[in-house]
Amino acid sequence: MKKVFLLITFLLLGSCLLEAQAQYNPKAPYEGPYKMNTWSVSAYVGPSQFYGDLREYDFWPVGINNFDSRSERGTMHVGLSLGKQLTYLFGARLDVGGGNLKGMKRRIYQSYFNANYFQADVAGTVNIKGLLFGPTKMKRWKMDIYGGAGQIWFRSTAYSLGSGRLQRRSDDSPTLRNNTTELNKKASAYTQEWVIPVGFTTSYELTKSLDLGIDFRLNNVNTEKLDATVGGDPSAIYDGGEGGRLYEGGTANSFLGTPKGNSALDKYGFFAVSLTYKLGKNPLRVEKKNGKWAYNFNALDAGKGFYHLRYTDPKLLVKPPKILSLAEIDSIAKANKPKDIDPRLLIDTDNDGVSDYFDKEPNTPAGSIVTGAGQKIDFDKYVKDALPGMACAEIFANVLFDTDKAIIKPEFYDLLNKVVELMNKTQCRLQMAGHADRRASDRYNVALSERRVNAVKQYLSQAGLKDPNRILVDAYGSFKPIADNGTVEGLKKNRRVELKLMP
Repeated sequence: MKKVFLLITFLLLGSCLLEAQAQYNPKAPYEGPYKMNTWSVSAYVGPSQFYGDLREYDFWPVGINNFDSRSERGTMHVGLSLGKQLTYLFGARLDVGGGNLKGMKRRIYQSYFNANYFQADVAGTVNIKGLLFGPTKMKRWKMDIYGGAGQIWFRSTAYSLGSGRLQRRSDDSPTLRNNTTELNKKASAYTQEWVIPVGFTTSYELTKSLDLGIDFRLNNVNTEKLDATVGGDPSAIYDGGEGGRLYEGGTANSFLGTPKGNSALDKYGFFAVSLTYKLGKNPLRVEKKNGKWAYNFNALDAGKGFYHLRYTDPKLLVKPPKILSLAEIDSIAKANKPKDIDPRLLIDTDNDGVSDYFDKEPNTPAGSIVTGAGQKIDFDKYVKDALPGMACAEIFANVLFDTDKAIIKPEFYDLLNKVVELMNKTQCRLQMAGHADRRASDRYNVALSERRVNAVKQYLSQAGLKDPNRILVDAYGSFKPIADNGTVEGLKKNRRVELKLMP
């Protein structure tokens, strides 16, 4: 069964490493408001400590060797960690490491042990600095708690205090206690068990790429055999003969059948100093400007570097809106001010429908029919000489109305009849725009100008226009005057429907 567990463990760890290698992109691994670096590698080393049956004191290790004591100090744990920051608050780490454990107990056991071990585990991390203090405080610091699961391979041997005689091994069992040959064969074998690590780590950002930190971890092992001793109570049977074995006085653990006595499962931990290298090209880190943490947005825009998700909340990389001063607003308005319009574009002195800027004859008599250049034409002769199917030139004319009226005055009947005759003989189109003077509300004026243009269109249809679909109509109310609404003459010119015959 343990061989199966070992195979599964190696497959899980290998798949994690392959996935990490496949997904690693040092330039753009995080898709957020800005792309960020997320991978890191750490190395750590520090003293380890065992917690179990063969431990003399709970909080302070024995430090001397004599006839009834064995030092519990001098043990170390060395490890490597591959970290992946998934979001600003959550991440994952894959750890591999190993070390040595020592311990002793005078009461009941009169034993000490020495163990070598290797460990591999995967854990999830939570950024408690970000949770407790937010992303803008203690910017150089990172504090995580983590927990996970993994495997431990250990080889442990227990000896008698005083004589140093071999008593037990982690792979020992009652069925082999008198079989020295089989025990010697298993002396070099490692025992495998599940382990659940929990811990706390904090680090300080030394440079753009390096962090210095500490890592405290407690490993909960699913066995009592880490110290080669399955615990019992004072009533447990002690074999005082050669070998000095302590028989298991308890029951089997329900989880994977691990031997368990009357005491708690073994634990061990370490307090290590760590050095972390943040992977990724062109790393950036936030700097202080005028006493405040500030991000180099220009560098981000130019793609010159990437902040690390370990220390930077992506929300902070969203540029704050710039609040402009009145002077800046005025400067921008002046810089974007369009060129002044030639006033001649807005003036039509002779009210012929052509602005003075383009009008080659700006003083034609009122009611004249003119070309697109503002030149007066003999409309009767133009209509008479028009050939069927020919294309007409641009011709402008106005139909004027009385105050608040949409009734066509008889003086314009002849003009409109000739427009019908010309459109029926040619392929001309007719664009009509209705207007009003300023002596009413905007809504009323638009409606009035619409009634005026529809009155002209209806007259043309009744006068025999064959294709009314060639008429385009608009209604502008008083929004496009061609004369001063403060004079009687100006008001008269503004009450109009403009006619524009086009090819």
